[in-house]
Amino acid sequence: MLNEYIVDPAAMPWREGQVAGINFRCQILFNGADGGPEALRFRFDDCPSIFAHMHLTSQFQLLLHGRMDFPKATMKLRGIAAHYTDHNFPYGPFAVADGHDMLVLHPKQGGLISMADRDARRQINLRGRHFYGTAAETQWMLLPGFEGARSKPLIPPMSGPYAVMIECPPRTQVKLPSAPYGRYDVVLAGSASASGGVLLPPGFRYVYGDNGIAPLEAGPDGAMLMVLAFDADAHEGGLTGDKLSVAAAAAMERAI
Repeated sequence: MLNEYIVDPAAMPWREGQVAGINFRCQILFNGADGGPEALRFRFDDCPSIFAHMHLTSQFQLLLHGRMDFPKATMKLRGIAAHYTDHNFPYGPFAVADGHDMLVLHPKQGGLISMADRDARRQINLRGRHFYGTAAETQWMLLPGFEGARSKPLIPPMSGPYAVMIECPPRTQVKLPSAPYGRYDVVLAGSASASGGVLLPPGFRYVYGDNGIAPLEAGPDGAMLMVLAFDADAHEGGLTGDKLSVAAAAAMERAI
């Protein structure tokens, strides 16, 4: 497993998919086959109810555009928005509309399990955490140590896992903290360079480890970044070869 993975979604093919009668387009950006991150991009057709499900690893959903409406009255996400769940933590059903476009980001392969599976319900993570936040409802804050930069903590670092939007002036060098449990750095607007390459929206990298992570540098027009960091839950769960894992892997393969 590497300590840095970089992808340009514009260079990746789209595929058509359907699950439970729901149509979508998908890009497989990282497949996790080497034990590293699994990252996908989904664009669902407008749908009033996508079935409740869970993944066997930690997950961030980054809603780039459109909307996702969950049953909870306060959970009406509008892009840009971030949504986090611990491993084996179910969520949904939810509705999507208005040009839905999102990244699904895992620290490792996580499979897919519908909550219609009664046996799987016995393995729900009852202590699992669930966080979310939207850019439109989060106030800007000055970013200490970065002149002219500011941030929006959609999911604050005190939560454990976190999702922070950072607006960087042109040519700002962004030295982010270490990533002992893994972190995604996504370019939302502008551009950023990393390890000799240039990331354009919604390009991103995944980094892992305490040392040797190259800083990001905002491009000539600045950059809007979303930093999504996992915590210790990223070391839990995953596809371990047990019955549930086999079912989860098969369901994901059928879906995409």
